[in-house]
Amino acid sequence: MDQSRIWLLLARKISGEATLDELRELEILLKNDPALSYHASLMKEIALKTPDPLTDVEEALKKQMALIQAPGPGLQAKRSRRVYFRSMAVAASVLIAAVAIWGIRTNLGQGRLKQGVLSSEVSTRHGSRSKITLPDGSTVWLNVGSKLNYDYGKSESREVVLEGEAFFDVQKDENRPFLIHTRKMDITVLGTTFNVKAYREDKTVETSLIQGKVEVTIKGDRPEKIILVPNQKIVLPNQETIASPPANVAAAGKGQYVLSEVRINPRDSLVAETAWKENYLIFNNERFEDIAIKMERWFDVNVVFQDSIVKNYRFTGTFANETVEQTLDALQFSSMFHYHIDKKQVIIKR
Repeated sequence: MDQSRIWLLLARKISGEATLDELRELEILLKNDPALSYHASLMKEIALKTPDPLTDVEEALKKQMALIQAPGPGLQAKRSRRVYFRSMAVAASVLIAAVAIWGIRTNLGQGRLKQGVLSSEVSTRHGSRSKITLPDGSTVWLNVGSKLNYDYGKSESREVVLEGEAFFDVQKDENRPFLIHTRKMDITVLGTTFNVKAYREDKTVETSLIQGKVEVTIKGDRPEKIILVPNQKIVLPNQETIASPPANVAAAGKGQYVLSEVRINPRDSLVAETAWKENYLIFNNERFEDIAIKMERWFDVNVVFQDSIVKNYRFTGTFANETVEQTLDALQFSSMFHYHIDKKQVIIKR
């Protein structure tokens, strides 16, 4: 067996670059060699115990190498320690880079679990979407400009961290609730379909339940739990305050959140909150400035307003497979404005 392959796979797992196939391969390889599994766990501790991965990783590596040279508890060292040490040395340079990358990612956002708990990451760029199947069989559709972290190695865990927007079809498992963490709320489910939108730059975050039942925990000094029923959604301000609640939404609680029904088009039964999954871009009486944020993600462009009045124009529309030019041309029928496209920059003025 090529031990350098194990260290490479471990490095990719620590940095979040490993694919599902690579994670499964690593799990099988480590199960077949308990001694290597023990030493691999020591290597992973470099990441878990390094406070500043950009500056202290090499020092942490030296300390762990001293432990690696000793056989694990309860294990008979059947091979020379020197063989293990050489194998570790082969992986060391790879792991230094991997841990540095891992450390950068763990510091990217708040609302994550403890450092080192989440081991795999899937992300989409602006202009692209992705469908993935998690190890437990649950399916996730990841919208543009989104990121999902999840733990493959812990069989008892079904926890993910979401930044952006995703639609979940969760496999039912009464013994292992599925938990989604975002910056403003946590969502707990047993088995259901629902949508979560939690972009960092949006004014609000929301969860829309399509079928089943979910429990939403609103984070804060006094956490509050809300149970959603099918075709219901909850919207929270993403910042400390929100100027005004979204249209057609009645306030609930003490102004901390709002509850409403999901929007279903009676003509085609299209659900506005999840239409993106079917490649539909929908605006519902929204300000042009807010629409521009959606368009930047959807079309992978940068929108610049040269007139503040245009930002407050409101539009309603449904678009399927249109280009950015076709979408802007259609909006011009509702309100007069001019635009110019220079590569990936869209300039809008009156």
